[in-house]
Amino acid sequence: MPRLALSRLLAFVVLMTLALPAPAWVRAQDATPVTVAGGQGTVVADGLVNPRGFTWGADGALYVGIAGTGGDTPGPEGSPFFGGDTAAVVTVRDGAVSTLAEGLPSSVWRDIDWAWGVMDLAILGDQLYALEGGGGAIHGNPDAPSGVYAVFADGTTSLIADLGTWVDENPVAHEPWEGVPNNGSFFAMVPVGEALWVVESVNGQVLEVTPDGAVTRIADLSEGHPVPSGIAAAPTGGAYVGMLTAAPYPQGTAKVVHVAADGTVEDAWTGLTAVTGVAVGPDGALYAAEIATEMTDADPFFAPGTGRIMRQTGPESMEEVAFGLDLPVALRVGPDDALYVAVPAFGANDGTGSIVRLDLSLTGEAGGVGMATPVATPSA
Repeated sequence: MPRLALSRLLAFVVLMTLALPAPAWVRAQDATPVTVAGGQGTVVADGLVNPRGFTWGADGALYVGIAGTGGDTPGPEGSPFFGGDTAAVVTVRDGAVSTLAEGLPSSVWRDIDWAWGVMDLAILGDQLYALEGGGGAIHGNPDAPSGVYAVFADGTTSLIADLGTWVDENPVAHEPWEGVPNNGSFFAMVPVGEALWVVESVNGQVLEVTPDGAVTRIADLSEGHPVPSGIAAAPTGGAYVGMLTAAPYPQGTAKVVHVAADGTVEDAWTGLTAVTGVAVGPDGALYAAEIATEMTDADPFFAPGTGRIMRQTGPESMEEVAFGLDLPVALRVGPDDALYVAVPAFGANDGTGSIVRLDLSLTGEAGGVGMATPVATPSA
């Protein structure tokens, strides 16, 4: 993700949880107000080390993916990554944070302070799955592949699909700037029908993973290196996929596309900037997280405190729901119809990451139902 596209690579029972004591990198946090310009924000989990995607169980418990801080094991010569086993999955229930699974592969690119680990979580049926992006030899974790893992109630995990190997063995149409093989860079995951759809950013593609581990490419999005990032299931089928774009992330060049089950891709929302998360709101409108709206001259280019959440009001128009966010990296609608966002994408090695709740009923009028419809993009 941020800059991940510019690197060389880049049966669980929902009603149960393993209530282990929270380690040093996460602490419990009551729901406390937070100042978010343009919206009403509440911190529902704090003290997180590089939080990424999240989901909810049937009992309302919030499960959060933790990217971790990498480690001290270097990748192969030429790799900027250092690996370790500091990634985790944590549970937030009634203001208390507990560890569900830990010791998962994590990797850090120290020059830009970006960590890969548990990048997203999804529940399919009654099984929790983790999308792991910090595995593989290139990340300094040769014995722990990147891919989809099942996470069980006793804290154990099981590899379902080795996506790093699959990506290297099944190249996309347009080779990324980073070259190949690159082991992929896995960013987001969501249930679609009876399978999981995974966004792979560095090569540019959407993959389908079934519970038995079969992997299929749904869509090749590699042309032009758009860096697909966030994903949300579409109510009418398929999914919406947000584009980060490549550095230096020009304003207004990012977009959200609709990807159908047959691989058809259509623009759904254009004119965005550096999208990292997508959600379909209770009002039927599309929402997008922009990691930053101001850029700097130094890698990773994103100006802290300039992120925002946008609501679509037309094919190329939008309105702000919240702004002044610190590098938002994941976006979901909760069971209470509020928006939830993970922050920040960078710089939370010391446990300054959090999950923020945005009450849509307090952020102004809804942007309109049914705005998430494909639109034609004029030819260049």
